[in-house]
Amino acid sequence: MALLDPINVGIATAFMGLLAVVSYKKRIVSKSGLVAAFLLGMGVWLLASWTWFALILVFFIVSSGFTHYKYQRKRKLGAAQDKGGARAWSNVLANGGIPLGIVLLSFAVVTLLGRFSPAYGMWVVGMDSMAIPVSTVASVSFAAFLGAIGTAAADTLATEIGLLNPTPPRLLTKPWKSVPAGTSGGVSVLGELATFMGCLMIGGVAALLAQPFWYTVFGRTLMPEVSTFAPVTMIIVAMVGGFAGCTIDSLFGATIQGMWRCTVCNKQTEKRTHCCKPAQYLRGNKFFDNHMVNLISCLAGGAVAMWFYITLLSIGFA
Repeated sequence: MALLDPINVGIATAFMGLLAVVSYKKRIVSKSGLVAAFLLGMGVWLLASWTWFALILVFFIVSSGFTHYKYQRKRKLGAAQDKGGARAWSNVLANGGIPLGIVLLSFAVVTLLGRFSPAYGMWVVGMDSMAIPVSTVASVSFAAFLGAIGTAAADTLATEIGLLNPTPPRLLTKPWKSVPAGTSGGVSVLGELATFMGCLMIGGVAALLAQPFWYTVFGRTLMPEVSTFAPVTMIIVAMVGGFAGCTIDSLFGATIQGMWRCTVCNKQTEKRTHCCKPAQYLRGNKFFDNHMVNLISCLAGGAVAMWFYITLLSIGFA
């Protein structure tokens, strides 16, 4: 497979290695986060394409920038990321595990079931009576990928930017009730705008990479595997999947996610330990933490985006 040729592997390894070192030195990731991010990036690059990885890279850079933006102010609110904002392996997995899983599943389906069909004159998946073009499999997979990444970007930006909202957020399930900044399930005007920005960012970058005008520059398109996926549709799919996933994240955060109260500063927190002391349990499932919520919401965002794209395909608007 061309994606696994030595030159491509060498370029991917060199780029990931450089990115990992810079990220660690800038305290964007911890040691465990460095390893997890490296493996995640390599998997997406080699089993899909560098363009698919580019979406993860954009999310990584932008979200890290907003995590460190006005960090001390967020720390005073008791809602800043631990370890100076450095992301551990659990955070990388919570936001990137589903996109990587989509890539792995798509790669496995095409590799194990794909074949050239003389009857159709193209590569397909399945028997001739139920053959699906490989290009369709790639496009549907990319739709799910967009929804998952869009959810992660929307949720992260909503959290990091929403913390700076001038007024306290409102609980999603009880809009009349204001809650402290950083409370899981809390929504604000600034946070909702950030949600929109996160979805649009991912969809916009995907649409830019999929534009046919790259052919006049490089002699080929940058995303030939999803050439049937209209760039404008990518933006719409990312928006729908990202909004759905982010909303589910807030809903779970307001209902079943475990919440504690710090025995030192008296603030509500999603962490079992706060101010270096064990926190008092308040509500929700003790084992359903923020990472679990992020993982499930990314899965939901990817599923909604995939369903929406298939619906568009069935009515001829994809």
